[in-house]
Amino acid sequence: MASYRLISSLASRTLLKSPRIFNNLCRSNSLPGGSNQFIFNGFNGTKSQNIRYMSSSVINLSDFEATEKFTQLNHKSVLYFTATWCPPCKAIKPVYEELSSKHSDIAFGKIDVDENSDAALEFNITSVPTFVFFDGEDIMQRFSGADRTMLEKLLQELEERK
Repeated sequence: MASYRLISSLASRTLLKSPRIFNNLCRSNSLPGGSNQFIFNGFNGTKSQNIRYMSSSVINLSDFEATEKFTQLNHKSVLYFTATWCPPCKAIKPVYEELSSKHSDIAFGKIDVDENSDAALEFNITSVPTFVFFDGEDIMQRFSGADRTMLEKLLQELEERK
């Protein structure tokens, strides 16, 4: 059974606004066995398991409400829609995690379409992997497929936007 470290509501809001602070906290507070998994407690005031930190600086968004909050709280963000059964998703996952470490001004979210089907429906996801890029709450761009070059290009474009 996995262990999780609880993060308060106030801390979760602060950490989601600053992925760099969040990364430093996770590196300095790893759990026994090297696990760095966190639950944001009270993120929306009532639920305690909306968002989980899984690896790198990628935040797993497990319900639609958490997905909405994630895009609202972050100035620049990208959502990665994936599925555990998807071979291209498995191939691009380490690339996405690596890029999340390189682009500290962008918040990286991950959504499993089987666990968070409401978000997949809301964003009209018809294939995985799909990446949706946000500048504020506005969708800047999206694409489907495990294309590292396209992912890097769109992250660079997002990072350069003012």
